[in-house]
Amino acid sequence: MPKHFSWRSGFDNNVLLGKFAKARTTNGNRCSFNAAEYHYWLPVINTAIRADAAATSLKDSCIEQALNDAALPLNNLDTFIEKCEAAFLALSKRKKQKFVFYSTLTYEGPKLFDWISDGNAKIYWNPSFKGKFMKAATVARAGLKNIRRARKVPEDSNELTPILVHVSAYDAHDAHNQASDSLDRLRGLLNLLINSGNDINPFSDLTPPHAVNRFRRGPYHTVHQPDGSLAMEMFWYEPRWTHDLPSIKFKDTKDYKKSLKKWWGKLQGNPLQEDLSAALIQYCRALDLHESDASLLGIWQVLEKITGADKYDVLINRVVKLFKDSSDARLIANHIRIRRNGSVHASEGISKEAQAILLQADTLAGQAIFFCLNHGAKFSDLKELQEFMDLPLDLSKLDRHKKLIDFFVAFQNR
Repeated sequence: MPKHFSWRSGFDNNVLLGKFAKARTTNGNRCSFNAAEYHYWLPVINTAIRADAAATSLKDSCIEQALNDAALPLNNLDTFIEKCEAAFLALSKRKKQKFVFYSTLTYEGPKLFDWISDGNAKIYWNPSFKGKFMKAATVARAGLKNIRRARKVPEDSNELTPILVHVSAYDAHDAHNQASDSLDRLRGLLNLLINSGNDINPFSDLTPPHAVNRFRRGPYHTVHQPDGSLAMEMFWYEPRWTHDLPSIKFKDTKDYKKSLKKWWGKLQGNPLQEDLSAALIQYCRALDLHESDASLLGIWQVLEKITGADKYDVLINRVVKLFKDSSDARLIANHIRIRRNGSVHASEGISKEAQAILLQADTLAGQAIFFCLNHGAKFSDLKELQEFMDLPLDLSKLDRHKKLIDFFVAFQNR
């Protein structure tokens, strides 16, 4: 019985697998595909197959191995999933290697830390260019200059701060994915601390659209061997990268260091850590975008993640419980719901009021994340938090609820 993979419902998976069977030609132990058909249907089968958390990073490789096994007839759903399972077990037994992910941040100023841990990853802030690794990595990145220019990828500037993430991974792609998540989790918290102090700008409609986040990644990223050489002769980059605001600067980092240490510490060992980590990444990536409608959708997904609700009334009833003034929070949440729906279903963009609307949505998501960071130890898991958010705001009803619980416990122990 496969443990890590399964077919999703809602797909005619026999028909889907048959698309690859028709596009495949086998010759002994080799096979080839009609390239157009293969790449057309590959994203569909990647969606149709579910992988658990342990197998997610290797899912694409496992599916492609199964598709390219000439000895495997593509006419049986069970045997295909079993092949994916076997591929995962083989790939996961590979010895992990050490890699270093090199990126930059839109920040100028003193270090906020030397290094911090994120699970098995270590994040280093602005390491010295005099070090052996940085010297070698700088030379290696310079070797990609012509390719970057051909793709019109901007150069790193003096206003960007280097960031290294040390990880153990199966290959460079796995290293990139792991390190990206670690860095974006950190950026999520950094931006949350900054964004929580944002105010309404009455003249925002006179300025060009720009991402809300101030701590953004630089234009390109590379993965290196521990000696500084490139793990792959390639780089990852953000198409059409722009950052037109000045890099963020702290004249005195004392308070920010203290806040970062406090909240990062609350994340580590938090019973809600896995869900909180995912929420911080979602939050960060949503507000990295220059397109305000896409940012709004991303922030709404953060609320869906924490409240565990895809029904609007349930989501709103839960999230307002985290605010002292639940009436004001309900007004804002209902307003954001309508504007989000208008953006998705009626092409009613929010660009004219983007700054205010994103600030309001950020307030909802930020409060939810801060609550989980601050009080997560009170709950065993996210489901218990959601049950907490389902408690009534009416104190008389809450008191009655408590009396019934006390009676139930006494009755069971009679």
